[in-house]
Amino acid sequence: MNFKLKLGILAATLATTAGAAMAQEKTYEVAVIRWDPADIYFNGVQFGQDLERQRIEKEDGVKIEFRVTGANDVSAQRNGLDAQIARGVDGVLLVPWRGEAMRGIVADLREEGIPVVTSNAWVPDAPQTFVAFDNSEAGRLGGEAIVRRLDELRGKDWPTKGGVIVELRCIITASFDIGRHEGYRSVFDPIAAEYPNVKIEEREAGCDGGDARKAVDDLISRYGGENILAVASIDGTMGIGGAVPAFEAQGLLHPLDDPRHIPIATVDGTVPELQAVARGDIDHVSVQPAIGEGVMSMRLLYQMMKSGKMLETPGEAATIMADSDELWAPVAIEPSGVFDGAWYRTTAYSIPGDVSHDDPRVWSTKVYERDNGKLPAFTE
Repeated sequence: MNFKLKLGILAATLATTAGAAMAQEKTYEVAVIRWDPADIYFNGVQFGQDLERQRIEKEDGVKIEFRVTGANDVSAQRNGLDAQIARGVDGVLLVPWRGEAMRGIVADLREEGIPVVTSNAWVPDAPQTFVAFDNSEAGRLGGEAIVRRLDELRGKDWPTKGGVIVELRCIITASFDIGRHEGYRSVFDPIAAEYPNVKIEEREAGCDGGDARKAVDDLISRYGGENILAVASIDGTMGIGGAVPAFEAQGLLHPLDDPRHIPIATVDGTVPELQAVARGDIDHVSVQPAIGEGVMSMRLLYQMMKSGKMLETPGEAATIMADSDELWAPVAIEPSGVFDGAWYRTTAYSIPGDVSHDDPRVWSTKVYERDNGKLPAFTE
């Protein structure tokens, strides 16, 4: 047999082997229904999902295709999900804008054996596997930080003098909003009950910085800037895009050690929040671990797609990833108490407190480094 013929046979054999391998490669079609593509937090969640997808593809030799619909709108999310189901999906990663609007479709998908993992906000009264940190804990951490700062700035007798604590809410029917609200109020309500001069003014601003600023501006006009005690924001956008510019425009953005400083607490952990902590514009961030939420949601979805079995509601709480060095670990597995399914609860942590604002392990810093090839600047 001549040399050229041998090469021809070898090439044909390799091509056949490669073709067989490709033919055997399993492809999973995943519908990703999330909030708007410009949302910093949910870009972090999708980053985590991408990381986990890449790990699974490498280790298991499969292909996972994401088909993404991003919108802060009930109809757009639902239409996108319906269209993807019509094309055929093996699983769904869902962050509902309004969970109650997804109740029927999530239940139907379960009946059809198509796994769904919800994250950030659950779907009421629908069977699901849910991934999120403890929103109530996040709110409580922020509320306690505000009270500590008021003690430091105004003295421990500040409640006797009174004033207004502003709570900026996103969507009052969303589970994440309800949890954070309950956490904040678990700290503030007992104080207001004991000291009638302490008022809590609650405003719904749709996670929108402009609407939050208008709400804060209105309250400053109503009560006077000197009577605003603090701002507790359900998310980062309303704190950074609402409270901070409102105070700055009114000459109320005082340094951290100035007794006139108005403490602000937020929840998320985006780079703008971390930079605001570095500047002294805000006082506390409860970090919602976006990448961890993404990793866990994709990991659980793949487990169900691969096995063909839905994850069961645990009979009692358990813990995984106890030895992990991830800031969002360990992860608790427990019955949700409000829907049929398991809640995989990632760990909440505080900035400052548990870690510094410039810790490179924070999810938003990792996303920034991926997108820009360098770490963010925290000081000018």
